[in-house]
Amino acid sequence: MLLPLSAATLASDIEQLDWTGIKEHWGQTLLCQRIYSLAEVKPRLYDFDVEQCAQASLAITEVVGRYSEKEQAELKKQAERHAALLSRNASEPYNAVPACRLFCRDVAETQD
Repeated sequence: MLLPLSAATLASDIEQLDWTGIKEHWGQTLLCQRIYSLAEVKPRLYDFDVEQCAQASLAITEVVGRYSEKEQAELKKQAERHAALLSRNASEPYNAVPACRLFCRDVAETQD
Protein backbone atom coordinates (compact mmCIF):
# COMPACT_ATOMS: atom_id res chain seq x y z
CA MET A 1 0.00 0.00 0.00
CA LEU A 2 1.08 3.52 -0.69
CA LEU A 3 0.08 4.89 2.67
CA PRO A 4 1.99 3.35 5.56
CA LEU A 5 -0.28 4.39 8.41
CA SER A 6 -2.69 1.74 9.53
CA ALA A 7 -5.73 2.03 11.74
CA ALA A 8 -3.59 0.80 14.63
CA THR A 9 -1.22 3.73 14.29
CA LEU A 10 -3.90 6.37 14.00
CA ALA A 11 -4.35 8.42 17.12
CA SER A 12 -7.67 7.78 18.78
CA ASP A 13 -8.10 11.53 18.78
CA ILE A 14 -6.43 13.96 16.38
CA GLU A 15 -6.04 16.37 19.30
CA GLN A 16 -3.52 13.97 20.88
CA LEU A 17 -1.09 14.09 17.97
CA ASP A 18 2.31 15.64 18.43
CA TRP A 19 4.11 17.71 15.79
CA THR A 20 5.34 14.67 13.89
CA GLY A 21 1.94 12.99 13.98
CA ILE A 22 0.22 16.11 12.70
CA LYS A 23 2.81 16.50 9.93
CA GLU A 24 2.36 12.90 8.84
CA HIS A 25 -1.44 12.95 8.99
CA TRP A 26 -1.64 16.29 7.21
CA GLY A 27 0.82 15.17 4.55
CA GLN A 28 -1.10 11.99 3.95
CA THR A 29 -4.37 13.90 3.74
CA LEU A 30 -2.85 16.37 1.27
CA LEU A 31 -1.65 13.49 -0.86
CA CYS A 32 -5.07 11.84 -0.83
CA GLN A 33 -6.73 15.10 -1.85
CA ARG A 34 -4.30 15.42 -4.77
CA ILE A 35 -4.87 11.84 -5.81
CA TYR A 36 -8.64 12.32 -5.64
CA SER A 37 -8.39 15.31 -7.97
CA LEU A 38 -6.65 13.36 -10.75
CA ALA A 39 -8.74 12.69 -13.86
CA GLU A 40 -7.84 8.99 -13.91
CA VAL A 41 -8.87 8.60 -10.26
CA LYS A 42 -12.15 10.54 -10.13
CA PRO A 43 -14.19 7.72 -11.75
CA ARG A 44 -13.04 5.31 -9.01
CA LEU A 45 -14.35 7.51 -6.20
CA TYR A 46 -17.58 7.52 -4.28
CA ASP A 47 -19.07 10.80 -3.09
CA PHE A 48 -18.20 9.88 0.49
CA ASP A 49 -14.51 9.52 -0.42
CA VAL A 50 -14.13 13.21 -1.20
CA GLU A 51 -16.35 14.20 1.73
CA GLN A 52 -14.41 12.12 4.26
CA CYS A 53 -11.09 13.42 2.96
CA ALA A 54 -12.36 16.99 3.31
CA GLN A 55 -13.51 16.22 6.86
CA ALA A 56 -10.10 14.74 7.68
CA SER A 57 -8.37 17.80 6.29
CA LEU A 58 -10.60 20.11 8.31
CA ALA A 59 -9.94 18.15 11.50
CA ILE A 60 -6.18 18.34 10.99
CA THR A 61 -6.33 22.04 10.09
CA GLU A 62 -8.18 22.74 13.33
CA VAL A 63 -5.42 21.03 15.32
CA VAL A 64 -2.77 22.97 13.42
CA GLY A 65 -4.51 26.14 14.60
CA ARG A 66 -3.14 25.61 18.11
CA TYR A 67 0.29 26.63 16.83
CA SER A 68 1.57 30.13 16.08
CA GLU A 69 1.40 31.39 12.49
CA LYS A 70 5.12 30.83 12.07
CA GLU A 71 4.85 27.27 13.37
CA GLN A 72 1.81 26.63 11.15
CA ALA A 73 3.80 27.70 8.09
CA GLU A 74 6.66 25.37 9.05
CA LEU A 75 4.25 22.53 9.76
CA LYS A 76 2.58 23.01 6.38
CA LYS A 77 5.96 22.98 4.64
CA GLN A 78 6.87 19.74 6.41
CA ALA A 79 3.46 18.20 5.62
CA GLU A 80 3.90 19.09 1.95
CA ARG A 81 7.35 17.48 1.99
CA HIS A 82 5.88 14.37 3.63
CA ALA A 83 3.15 14.22 0.96
CA ALA A 84 5.80 14.46 -1.77
CA LEU A 85 7.81 11.62 -0.21
CA LEU A 86 4.71 9.44 0.08
CA SER A 87 3.81 10.10 -3.55
CA ARG A 88 7.04 8.43 -4.64
CA ASN A 89 5.83 5.10 -3.20
CA ALA A 90 3.31 4.42 -5.94
CA SER A 91 3.75 4.32 -9.66
CA GLU A 92 -0.01 4.44 -10.26
CA PRO A 93 -1.94 6.91 -8.09
CA TYR A 94 -5.25 5.07 -8.52
CA ASN A 95 -3.75 2.16 -6.58
CA ALA A 96 -3.70 4.42 -3.51
CA VAL A 97 -7.48 4.97 -3.52
CA PRO A 98 -8.30 2.10 -1.11
CA ALA A 99 -5.63 3.25 1.36
CA CYS A 100 -6.77 6.87 1.10
CA ARG A 101 -10.36 5.76 1.63
CA LEU A 102 -9.42 3.98 4.88
CA PHE A 103 -7.12 6.71 6.12
CA CYS A 104 -9.52 9.60 5.52
CA ARG A 105 -12.42 7.64 6.98
CA ASP A 106 -10.46 6.84 10.14
CA VAL A 107 -9.31 10.44 10.64
CA ALA A 108 -12.78 11.84 9.92
CA GLU A 109 -14.38 9.34 12.34
CA THR A 110 -12.13 10.46 15.20
CA GLN A 111 -13.92 13.79 15.03
CA ASP A 112 -17.47 12.42 15.04
